[in-house]
Amino acid sequence: MEAVRLAYVGGFGLAAMACFLSMRRVSRVTDPDTQRGLGALLGLGGGWAVAHIGRLLPISPTAQVAFYLVGLVVGLATIGAWLYFASAYTGHDYHRRPRIRRAALSLYLGISLIKITNPLHGMYFDTTTTTQPFAHVVIELGTIHWVVTGLSYALASIGFYLVYEMLDESKSDTRVLGALVATTSIPIIFYVISLTDSTGLITLHYEPLGVAVFAVGVLYVVEDQFIAIPRFWRRQIIDDIDEAVVVIDDLGHIRDYNQRAIEMFPELYECEGTPLSETLPELARVSEREDGIMTIGQDDKDTERYFHLTATSLTQADLEVGQAIVCTDVTNVERQRRQLKRKNEQLECQNEQLDDFAEAMTHELRNTLAIAEGYVEMIATQRTETSTRLNDDTVGTIKKAHERMECIVTDLARLARRAQTIDEIEECSLSEVVEAAHNHIHSDGLSICLDEDTTLRVNRALLTELHLTAGRFADLNNATDLKVGIDQEMITITTDGDPIPAEMVDNVFAYGEATPSAETGMLFPTMEAIASSHGWTVDIDPTYQDGVLIEIGGVEMCSSAA
Repeated sequence: MEAVRLAYVGGFGLAAMACFLSMRRVSRVTDPDTQRGLGALLGLGGGWAVAHIGRLLPISPTAQVAFYLVGLVVGLATIGAWLYFASAYTGHDYHRRPRIRRAALSLYLGISLIKITNPLHGMYFDTTTTTQPFAHVVIELGTIHWVVTGLSYALASIGFYLVYEMLDESKSDTRVLGALVATTSIPIIFYVISLTDSTGLITLHYEPLGVAVFAVGVLYVVEDQFIAIPRFWRRQIIDDIDEAVVVIDDLGHIRDYNQRAIEMFPELYECEGTPLSETLPELARVSEREDGIMTIGQDDKDTERYFHLTATSLTQADLEVGQAIVCTDVTNVERQRRQLKRKNEQLECQNEQLDDFAEAMTHELRNTLAIAEGYVEMIATQRTETSTRLNDDTVGTIKKAHERMECIVTDLARLARRAQTIDEIEECSLSEVVEAAHNHIHSDGLSICLDEDTTLRVNRALLTELHLTAGRFADLNNATDLKVGIDQEMITITTDGDPIPAEMVDNVFAYGEATPSAETGMLFPTMEAIASSHGWTVDIDPTYQDGVLIEIGGVEMCSSAA
């Protein structure tokens, strides 16, 4: 009957090899506690199978009993590893609680001591020998053994309960995984059958065979599902957040979702395993879009809601195995953003209309002035000799009025164009701006100088126009010198022209005020409009008595130019 012995040894030998070889793939499990628990279960299960092999070898009865004792101790430790694994895998923390760990260790050491000392007291088991179906030691079990065995099976059943509770709550198809878990308990049936003399089975624990099948199944056959299904994913990523969450695999199939997702998308109910693009095509499309904003409800203020979709990759061993799509309610923010966008579009439209109006107004007024000037020239050439002196005075007055009107039209058009914010700025030196403005001021009696150069971040064209406007003011205000300087974040423009009385300073920036004179009335509002477009301020120092001191504040200066 050595063939029977060979079958037993071969069976447990394959079980040991399966357990030990499967330990190499345990590292694929990302959760450290689950990894430790599974590794211990496989290692102890393999060791238990090796102890059975030793007991079945054709060696002395004493050696067989020694292997049996080793199997008893290792087998009991396997129960502990199973419970540790089940707790970690299902997302519980029983395996981490100090009181439970201390109680488990004390129980294990106490029972192991009883088993190891059995040769002294003989209360756990007794031995005889038999030659059926081959020569080996027969274990006659004592009362303590049945108590310990009952306790062990009761503890093991707790682990099964935790695992099957998790599988039952999962929305994925877990039938294959559930069957593999069941294989770890099937060998118990063989052990119970072996207790009867009529079966021909040797009385020993066959659980290592179930552990081996479980190891190969979960780490080689259904590895992806085994790794993805644990409750800690649902607890930590799905169930504990308020937003709707939909989990899809790497093929875009729906794998899981939380209650909030069901409330938002009733179509998800019992749609596990179906493509997201078929069940919720809008959700699939928006989740791939850059802005990620999805609209739900009717297009009105009461029912329309906006959600921002964030697709977070789920990885395993540096490989993407799926995505968690989180839907965050951003209705209030999105409504404000859309209102602001509409207002900006209206402002842009108004600005364009204002530009068009300014251009049209300028064109029509200049055409009218050109016609008037033409008639003035006609009057000047057709005047009689007797009215020459009167006509000269009249024509000169009309021409000056026309020139004044031309300046007013130009200033109004510039003001309409510049009273807007700007986006394009650049670095430029103050000396370049002052020089460009000087070249456009047609005045032989005005001298312009720069005290100190610096580099600014500005819109070059607008800053040049601001200095040009200041130069026109200085020329019309009887100034001979214009000096530009810097003071921290301020540009100063000093002229030696007629001072502006302190009581009139507040009026120089007002529209329609002929302050300080009719010729200069639009220049300071224009300077203020240009400065405001940069976010600057323009002030006049009322205490300066040697002319006019203009202060431009809030200027961004990069560095002093060498």
